[in-house]
Amino acid sequence: MKRKIAILMNLFVGVMSYAAWLWMVFAVSHGGPLTAGGLFSLKFFTVLSNLLDGAVCLVFAARLLGSGWVTQRLKTWRLVGASAAGLTFATVMLFLGPAYGYQYMFNGPNFFLHFLLPVLSMLSFILFEREGTIPYRYTLYAMLPVLLYTIGYLLNIIVQGVGEGPTRHDFYGFLLWGVPVGVGIFIALTLLTWGLALLMRKLGGAVETVRH
Repeated sequence: MKRKIAILMNLFVGVMSYAAWLWMVFAVSHGGPLTAGGLFSLKFFTVLSNLLDGAVCLVFAARLLGSGWVTQRLKTWRLVGASAAGLTFATVMLFLGPAYGYQYMFNGPNFFLHFLLPVLSMLSFILFEREGTIPYRYTLYAMLPVLLYTIGYLLNIIVQGVGEGPTRHDFYGFLLWGVPVGVGIFIALTLLTWGLALLMRKLGGAVETVRH
């Protein structure tokens, strides 16, 4: 029963991740903060994290439908995707929601990308995907998406400047209090992602069994 639920939840998250992104690309109203049409939407970690998680969920569901055998590599990728999407949820709840207003953060496709899909992905991993284990050191991979995004985000600001208004390159506003504070925020987000990975690994029963 748990496997069937996991398959359904992974398929839903996988399909709706791309459906919500296409909704943002073609039909979203661009009047609110942190929205962009077309391929410009790919500048947001929200979108990238959900697309990564969605792709992994589709592969995971296909594996469960096929052989049913979950490799350690796939299990680790599943943790990486869920942690990245989980960071999106946590960032919205703790930082972006209070800063911009939750009514914008949960409007239209953002309801799926900021809330529903990350939550379902994490719940599925914890409650229904009990196959396979993840070595402790592999949890470090969960930080890679955030680190790579941070490098790209900061390099873009270094090259083009912070900017102002709709063309502001610091569109998340992490540098509003200066570069040191901004870098500190990125470090905190990276560590938060690792913390989410460790928590999901523990709660999801993916901890290695120690043999004596």
